[in-house]
Amino acid sequence: MNIFDGIDKLITGHGSAAILSQQLAFARDQFSALERQVSEFQAKAAKLDAQLEIEHSNHKETKQALQRLQEEHAEEIRVHSGIEFRRGKRTGGTWIPFCPVCHIPADLSTGFVRCAHPKCGWQVLIGKQLPGIIEKL
Repeated sequence: MNIFDGIDKLITGHGSAAILSQQLAFARDQFSALERQVSEFQAKAAKLDAQLEIEHSNHKETKQALQRLQEEHAEEIRVHSGIEFRRGKRTGGTWIPFCPVCHIPADLSTGFVRCAHPKCGWQVLIGKQLPGIIEKL
């Protein structure tokens, strides 16, 4: 017995029973439609919860992979005489001069240590002192 059965008995015992009965039938239809909507929304919410859980899991795995890669490719960085030196996996474990502005490997083809990027313009006159500086690092 639901809430509408009691109302139906009350209406039948009083006047305007036909009109009130129609209104009650309409209210029952609306109630049924709303119950269906609640059921659909609960199903959608459950589906979204499952998707969210999957995304949380994927995010956690991606975060762990990123941390592992960052640790694997970590570099030591030191600055000496205006030159940035890096040592790590990509430099083969040796100290290599880098541009402190662009952070790309420096060009050592002249007596200068200069940025290999043509638009940067950074350079330092270091000459033959470079091997001694690298040895000190």
